[in-house]
Amino acid sequence: MKKAKMITTREYMMKFIYQIDMNKEDVVDINSELENFLNDNFEYIKNRYEELKLQFSDGGDVKLEETDLSQFVDLKYADKVVKSFQENKENIDSLINKYAKNWTINRMAKVDLAILRLAICEILYVFEIPTKVSINEAVELSKLYCDDKSPKFINGILGSVVSEIKEK
Repeated sequence: MKKAKMITTREYMMKFIYQIDMNKEDVVDINSELENFLNDNFEYIKNRYEELKLQFSDGGDVKLEETDLSQFVDLKYADKVVKSFQENKENIDSLINKYAKNWTINRMAKVDLAILRLAICEILYVFEIPTKVSINEAVELSKLYCDDKSPKFINGILGSVVSEIKEK
């Protein structure tokens, strides 16, 4: 199921961006880091995919016998996001700083920051995903992983970023 696969992929990309930030190390080979991250989290990814597949299905059996990561994660999307993020991190962070009124990246909750970075990366560099979908999924992630104020905060920043893009 494509929706379950995309949500799973997006969640784990957010977690990967979060991990990069928390490790505070320069990532030399981001593709290798991503591969290690996904392989290290394989069972969690598979379980999350199964949970989402069940949530979006009409019932029926959702037991998965597959053991290939590509069954649960859109690897093409993941590759595009990590490359775009690594190449454009400074631009993405400057947009966040510009629109996060009275907040800086250093003061911001790290999960909020990871969600914002992922969504802005999608909006600016992953053209296959509609902007509205990126914003909606970022807000949904914030409802799942952040405090009660985060969805409004994230939606506001992303709305401002999209407004700036449309002006150009």
